[in-house]
Amino acid sequence: MNILAIMGAHGVFYKDEPLRELDAALNLQVFQLLYPRNSDDLLKLIEHNPRISGVVFDWDAHNSPELCGEINQLNEYLPLCAFINTHSQIDISVNEMRMPLHFFEYALNAADGIALHTRQYTDDYIDHVTQPLTKALFTYVKEGKYTFCTPGHMAGTAFQKSPVGCLFYDFFGANTLKSDI
Repeated sequence: MNILAIMGAHGVFYKDEPLRELDAALNLQVFQLLYPRNSDDLLKLIEHNPRISGVVFDWDAHNSPELCGEINQLNEYLPLCAFINTHSQIDISVNEMRMPLHFFEYALNAADGIALHTRQYTDDYIDHVTQPLTKALFTYVKEGKYTFCTPGHMAGTAFQKSPVGCLFYDFFGANTLKSDI
């Protein structure tokens, strides 16, 4: 889950250039970036794609309090990153303050820090929505532990010694056999 939806204000250099820099920095963080055209497009994207792990948008351009509320109705934990400028007015209610809403100012050469914060916010989101058993299973596979009492035996290497075993391995994948506890 490393997909971000980015909606920026286009046609203004002082906003477009920081977003271009952020695009490059987020690519280094191994994010897949999607660019919805408008708020309706964004909301449909979030509604139909549970792999979205964050939204970046221009606070001034997208009627932001209403947009944040609509996104929150679809996914109350999804991190929202809003770009503002020094003259932006932030008029939000106490309910909106409960949302995972983060602000960044449009600035050149700030993209690496914003990308790092965005990675932290999306990691926190994934950690929050992942159940304890799933976290433990992911940790188990990441640690590379092997058991000899289950059919996975050494992450499925035994399955790769016969044609039928290879078909089974290819069908279910390595992580299924690594996590066979």
